[in-house]
Amino acid sequence: AATESLQRRGSSPARTMLSVHDARRAARAGEVAALERPALWRRAARRAVRLRPGRYGERLRAAREGACPPSVAKQIEKDLHRTFGSVHVRGVRVPQAEALSSLRNVLLAYASHNPRVGYCQSMNFVAAVLLLVVDEETAFACLATVVERVLQGHFADDMAMSLVDGSVLRGLLSAKDPQLMRHLEEMQVAPSLVTAQWLLTCFVASAMPLSALLRVWDCLFLEGDAALPFLLRLCAALFLSRRDELLAAHDPGEVYLLLMQSGASVGSAVPLLAAAYALPWDAPLLPHALAQLRTSHAATLVADGAPEALVLAAQAAAEGAGDAAALEEAEE
Repeated sequence: AATESLQRRGSSPARTMLSVHDARRAARAGEVAALERPALWRRAARRAVRLRPGRYGERLRAAREGACPPSVAKQIEKDLHRTFGSVHVRGVRVPQAEALSSLRNVLLAYASHNPRVGYCQSMNFVAAVLLLVVDEETAFACLATVVERVLQGHFADDMAMSLVDGSVLRGLLSAKDPQLMRHLEEMQVAPSLVTAQWLLTCFVASAMPLSALLRVWDCLFLEGDAALPFLLRLCAALFLSRRDELLAAHDPGEVYLLLMQSGASVGSAVPLLAAAYALPWDAPLLPHALAQLRTSHAATLVADGAPEALVLAAQAAAEGAGDAAALEEAEE
């Protein structure tokens, strides 16, 4: 098994980098080369969040000097040891002390960079996997991309957008497979309890093998403004991959266990990606249409008793997505 050093992670031989368009096409086909992955993720994150040079080091120093509230630093420290003792996955082994130090650095720096969000559980799993692929500074930028662009509003205390997107996904699935969704409703099963964790951890919580997960993350970072629609597609594809077993189940506990372990049955990511992109949802997942869907579902949730802040969160997310889409279109 090859041993990989955190200091060397993210480096690759000099080569001509794929264009943004070609990189996205390679990601969708599950064909991004491992040696090209760090540089492609780095470029994508820089395009997404526009961090000025030196921002990571600056916020890490600030965090070490007390910029993070003690309660945040304490929670990060507690979660470090829940994330991994010694990471050993598919030939990549990171010594515990080194891994914990890098993970601590990235999470503290991000909490200092974005005090409105600070730190939320599940960010530790995202950052830990990032550090298997890229250096600390790039992991910081990629984490910012996930929190501030792709899943804006999901990492808030009220998890407003997690509720909204769970409702959007449920609506799409009900239209796609009404029989399955009726079956789950009859058992009073709420798939969003599982899919929310898939989204918040970017599918780390799905028990997917690392080799497949990294293919998924290629799409997550290289899809640009279409990253959230991709994640919703993947949630649905993973969910529907267990359709027959879910229909045969008649115990809610069995259903939740099936869903929580869905990723474990994924061998190659290629068929799963193909199934996700094949879903006939191009029109409803276009930026403007998705923004309208989210606002509509937020209003329905509020009418059913959810906090009115959900509508404001959906509107803010729509504005942020619109800005990102316009910027990406101008650059391409």
